[in-house]
Amino acid sequence: MCGGCHRRLERRLFPESTPPGLNYAVVTGRLLGEPREGGGPGGNPVLVADLEFPVAHPEHPRLLWTFASYAVEVPGDVGGRDVEELRKGTPILVAGQLSQRLSLQDGRSERSPALVASLLKIGPQAEGGR
Repeated sequence: MCGGCHRRLERRLFPESTPPGLNYAVVTGRLLGEPREGGGPGGNPVLVADLEFPVAHPEHPRLLWTFASYAVEVPGDVGGRDVEELRKGTPILVAGQLSQRLSLQDGRSERSPALVASLLKIGPQAEGGR
């Protein structure tokens, strides 16, 4: 162990910031599949939906580079009536804290990127799909 590279952690709360700062994302995209029920931290029930969104090319922001996805966890008190309308292909806007979702696959635990929603809004359906 090196002498000066570890700081003693103090017990403190995350700072409140307005607008939201570090570890906060706003993402728009479409649901890849039907939402499913899952467990959040402490076993609290959440709705889990996989969200696909476009990613711009880092050097040419107006060009589509690829599509990425996050598992979106929607706690019971978020989304209101919009949650009832979530279906595969639904365009949504989600804002919340970035996290990781733990799942068990073939007896192994796997972590994947997740977004814990604090805001969820459904967008208008475009005619003709993506």
